[in-house]
Amino acid sequence: MAEAYAFIAREKLDADKALPLLLNGAPGSPVCKLLATRHGSKDYTPNFQLRLMAKDLGYALAEARRHDLKLETAQAALDRFNQAAAAGMGDEDMAAVIKYLEQPS
Repeated sequence: MAEAYAFIAREKLDADKALPLLLNGAPGSPVCKLLATRHGSKDYTPNFQLRLMAKDLGYALAEARRHDLKLETAQAALDRFNQAAAAGMGDEDMAAVIKYLEQPS
């Protein structure tokens, strides 16, 4: 969801048209809707800190490895959260991962 949001912003697509397609379709979980709302209002006041999301993803990956299970999507998400934390967004809400992804590469 964060990558889709960043793509919409970077390509200067009409977010008022594109986001409802994402949020009301299959990817539109309650968490995705919350993150989109927080990012849309640029409110990164911690509800659940980005660094804590990274920590929890790390725990999930470690447990999966104990059971010989690869969670490649979770690993990719952890990489993004770690990059955002390293960029100084670790104490912001986890929605800040979208802000990180929107930055020019």
